[in-house]
Amino acid sequence: MNENDKQIVKRKYPLKRIYSKIVFYIARKCPFLRGEFRASLFKSAGVKIEKPSVTFIGFDVAFDDICPENISVGQKTMITEGVKILSHFIDVNHDDLEHMYFGKVEIGSNVFIGMNTVIVRPVTIGNGAIIGANSVITKDIPPYTIWGGNPAKFIKNREINQDSNKIE
Repeated sequence: MNENDKQIVKRKYPLKRIYSKIVFYIARKCPFLRGEFRASLFKSAGVKIEKPSVTFIGFDVAFDDICPENISVGQKTMITEGVKILSHFIDVNHDDLEHMYFGKVEIGSNVFIGMNTVIVRPVTIGNGAIIGANSVITKDIPPYTIWGGNPAKFIKNREINQDSNKIE
């Protein structure tokens, strides 16, 4: 065995990444945290959350910890238990599966994302949208619409009551 075979490849892990991984783990796995506090933890780890004090993030929600800065969440958004949001993806058009690319996941304000939903593409979810439980999001969701399924399909539009300015 020569000297080159004995070398151990050391990965460089910056202190910020170590901090981020620890915070992601605590925010995701601690069942006693309030949703607003969990949102604040995710924000401190790099996810762009507009107002964590009015955003709810449920237990076991997993934000992509490779590029958390590519994920943004608007205010008054509710992300329920078990949701997974990715911001890096593999390009399936190449043979070797090593072609990874990064995209932005933008979640608007007043959005509801149902339990165990998975976001697997760079997408924009418009303001006021509702995503049903166990959905797989692979394309952009227009504002004030309801989507669900695997892959998610359009169900119906939400209507705004002009008299009371409430969404129905």
